Amino acid sequence: MVRNARFDLAVFGALALVMLVTRTHSLSNVVHLPDTSLASFFVLGFLVRRAVAFGALFLLGYAIDVIVIGWFGQSDFCFTPAYWMLVPAYGTMWLAGGFGAEKLGERASALPAIAVLVTAATLVSQLFSSGGFYFLGGRFPDPTLAGFMPRLARYFPTTLYATLLWTGAAAGIFALLSVARPQLRAGNRK
Repeated sequence: MVRNARFDLAVFGALALVMLVTRTHSLSNVVHLPDTSLASFFVLGFLVRRAVAFGALFLLGYAIDVIVIGWFGQSDFCFTPAYWMLVPAYGTMWLAGGFGAEKLGERASALPAIAVLVTAATLVSQLFSSGGFYFLGGRFPDPTLAGFMPRLARYFPTTLYATLLWTGAAAGIFALLSVARPQLRAGNRK
């Protein structure tokens, strides 16, 4: 599957834009959009496999968090030493996206398997991010597995919903663009 730099840059730009809109909660006073971060990393891995793109999207997420906490007064409760557990959390999504592209491809018949892959990757990612925060963040005295499980049960469904929603939206947009511009299909990219 040959990809060109212009395509990769366009995908990265689109993912960066939706991350800027949803991660900053800039539209929260109008409409609350679920965070696209996990879906963005999955889609990036599916369509852009360059490690530098992963690093750039992670740095964008970090910069957004620093700016909204430092300059716009958002709560810094989640900004702990465990923040760096987002590297394996987002890396899981990116690697799962690459695996899905390589093993399942861009066929409509692969959508059910891709949905299962997104679900499994989201669970692993949630274990890294939420588990890291709970066990390593220093916000909970004497963290235990029994104390973590209710938090996982509380937060995972909404995280999964947002991830499936945004990944599905990206798949739909890519399908429409592939019909409108057949040269976007992986086999024709040069």
